[in-house]
Amino acid sequence: MSATSDHSRLETSHDEGVSVFDRARKLFLRYAEPLELETRHPGQGLPERLVIPDKSIIFRLSLQMDDGSIRFFQAYRVQFNDERGPYKGGVRFHPDVTLDEVTALAFWMYIKTAVVDVPFGGAKGGITVDYKSLSRAERERLTKKFAVVLCREVGQEVDIPAPDVNTGEQEMAWMLDAWRNTTGVYQRGAVTGKPLDLGGSLGRREATGKGGVIVLLEAAREAGIDPSGATAAVQGWGNAGQYAALELAKHGVRIITVSDSQAAIRSRDGLHVPALIDHKQQTGSVAHFPGSEPVDHGTVLTSKCDFLIPAALEDSIDETVAPHVQARFISEVANGPTTPRASRMLFDQGVTVIPDVLANAGGVLVSYFEWVQNRQEYYWSQEDVADRMTTKMKSAYEQVARVATENAVSLRQAAYQIAIDRVARAALERGGQ
Repeated sequence: MSATSDHSRLETSHDEGVSVFDRARKLFLRYAEPLELETRHPGQGLPERLVIPDKSIIFRLSLQMDDGSIRFFQAYRVQFNDERGPYKGGVRFHPDVTLDEVTALAFWMYIKTAVVDVPFGGAKGGITVDYKSLSRAERERLTKKFAVVLCREVGQEVDIPAPDVNTGEQEMAWMLDAWRNTTGVYQRGAVTGKPLDLGGSLGRREATGKGGVIVLLEAAREAGIDPSGATAAVQGWGNAGQYAALELAKHGVRIITVSDSQAAIRSRDGLHVPALIDHKQQTGSVAHFPGSEPVDHGTVLTSKCDFLIPAALEDSIDETVAPHVQARFISEVANGPTTPRASRMLFDQGVTVIPDVLANAGGVLVSYFEWVQNRQEYYWSQEDVADRMTTKMKSAYEQVARVATENAVSLRQAAYQIAIDRVARAALERGGQ
């Protein structure tokens, strides 16, 4: 069977109408088939053991608003597979947060940590809330309530939260404060992504975007492409998208198309990235950036360019978008930006897709570095963090690329098979109960 037809079999077996987690789980099981876990290790519950969450925590939060009224919000924390270490994963506050979404994200997180070989499992949490509509005082009260409810479920040896959509250093500081006040223990490593004054790590803010570019440029160089003079499109102008663009620009790549939730813009001569970051900070959007022209949001994903960086939310590239993608390389800085069917179509089209479980692992990698520094109470320089991250990301890419080449499969399948093998071995060594 050819590489293309094998990948097609894996991807087209999925119903795009089912839940995000169901799709992720089914894809995992398909990728696990060649490893023959059940045949090689009969009676050990593999691979089923690896696709069921350890714990799903669902709870209601009440919040007194500034006007004295009381509102209620649904909240979640899913912990997924601690065979290799404590659970690790972000906290997102967004109106579209669901149990299905956080379960899928926790699942991808434990795969991601195994791909880059750091000793964590996966987790994800969140609140279904229009967080941007809350005042600062309401945000603090809600975040601390979330942390208090979870205080028995998280901690530096158990489950370590981190920033995600609409959360950042301030929310992590509030969570750490609530956790300390509730437990009476001050553990800096109970959360990561903290401000530097509270034990945060240098290099954390740029880690996700920068990591995605490190592996992207490795793939490009393997294909004989000089990044100097190449072009790129970036979907999503939050933290990850901005730092990815900055890193690309450092290597001479022209950023020609960019979007955020409100607008999309283009400049054939290239957008000045630092100025666009300032513009977004001042105006709240990339719209009306001097020297740019407005375009439809869909234009970003289908722009004629060398590199495409999806850095927004899940399922941005589906089967309707994939046939029109003109980029040669895609680095999935967002979680799950490409549906399984679209992934197969891109593979058939010859587009190199660096999967999210590798491309956006820079964030969890530097979160791990922060956790290590907190435990040691010894902190590294910016250069130390950058060098360690670059070494780990390049090493992970080389392993994934080698497995993909040796087995004539996609980078996504290779990454999953590396992760599945590592987690399965840890599970077997720990025993069946």
